[in-house]
Amino acid sequence: MLRVEDLHVSYQSVAAVRGVSLEVPDGAIVGLVGANGAGKTSTLNAITGLVARRGTTVFDGYDISQLSTANIVRCGVVQVAQGRQLFPDMTVLENLEMGGFLHPASKVQEQLEKVFAQFVVLKERAAQRAGTLSGGEQQMLAVGRALMSDPKILLIDEPCLGLSPKMVGRLGEIVREVNARGIAVLLVEQNTAFVFGLAGFAYVIENGRVVLSGTPEQLRSDDRVRSAYLGI
Repeated sequence: MLRVEDLHVSYQSVAAVRGVSLEVPDGAIVGLVGANGAGKTSTLNAITGLVARRGTTVFDGYDISQLSTANIVRCGVVQVAQGRQLFPDMTVLENLEMGGFLHPASKVQEQLEKVFAQFVVLKERAAQRAGTLSGGEQQMLAVGRALMSDPKILLIDEPCLGLSPKMVGRLGEIVREVNARGIAVLLVEQNTAFVFGLAGFAYVIENGRVVLSGTPEQLRSDDRVRSAYLGI
């Protein structure tokens, strides 16, 4: 479904992404793991057109490399940003409605019902300001807002950041529920164990380059992964 080839991102003279290539098959969960500063977020931002980039990105058979972010979202590629990036002074409902800006009112209502069915707490707090939610509830809202656009693939960036172990477990359930609806997921995380528990395939990125790839079982047995990411 998503194929990235030889992706490059630089900030002035600093190269953040150096020839990254990866694939996300239709309906799959794929992980992208690495340390802080390895180039994970820059890779996602390049795929969704948020930063200047070189390389080729093909989604659902179409080259989206030169499209604007808005048009990439229209194609069905939607990013859940690191740090949630909600509108804190707007209500839960208003944040969700912002996620459905591409659709007519009837479609927005349809998507809203789906989101409220999956995230009951958001329905209960629909009139509450987003900035007053707990960290876990804010992450649910960030995912729910992304789902409002009816995506074909979600690019989820560091969702475990700042969450309790219990909420991380619930987040894993949410990713599985989203994927069960036929939505592919590219999951970016420093929490390698979290990714390996969900993904069928994963890439390891270091200094802007993919240095390893394979199934979680294959990567768990690699000494570099065991030492650098699993603490073994």
